[in-house]
Amino acid sequence: MIQFLAKGRGDPGIKETDGFCCSLPAVAQWAGDPALRERVVKIAGTQSSWPVALRHAQVAARIVELFLLGRQDAIAEAGREAEQDFPEIAKELAKVTSHLAMDHVEAVGMVYGSPCYNPGSFLGAIHSVQTADSFEEAVRQTLLAGGCTCSRAFFIGAMVGARDGLEAIPRDWVERTWGAQELLRLALIIVK
Repeated sequence: MIQFLAKGRGDPGIKETDGFCCSLPAVAQWAGDPALRERVVKIAGTQSSWPVALRHAQVAARIVELFLLGRQDAIAEAGREAEQDFPEIAKELAKVTSHLAMDHVEAVGMVYGSPCYNPGSFLGAIHSVQTADSFEEAVRQTLLAGGCTCSRAFFIGAMVGARDGLEAIPRDWVERTWGAQELLRLALIIVK
């Protein structure tokens, strides 16, 4: 993988959401900046050059950005915006909407799949956020669904954190997390 990173291109065999995860500080720093999408592609592209991963990273970043900008209907708005550049992702988001009455564990197991790969982890996270009443519930139901819970959980955290702020994170979870205070301090620096 070193040769891909040295050339500024990620590994085409990496189909996960790692690149998007790496781009989250940029989304927090430059939400509302027209150059954000290009930055996300560059950052996500250091991890993966697989087109599906890069397209989903852009839409995921847009969802988080819209939540940071105060749009409560960020997922639907990003879906409408995706219709032009990423019609397949717009259709995937519509599919999630059609499954909102389905139990999350069932939706992951029967519809989206539980591996780390996109689009499944992307869609599973969105389904969880849209069917849960809290961050804690969203994370717990994604853990119960099994598989690659980390990919779905970090995207859930990014969306809910951007939408609801730090207050959404259960205080006892923060207190039991090693290094949480320092991470929160650094995150606040980025956002400010």
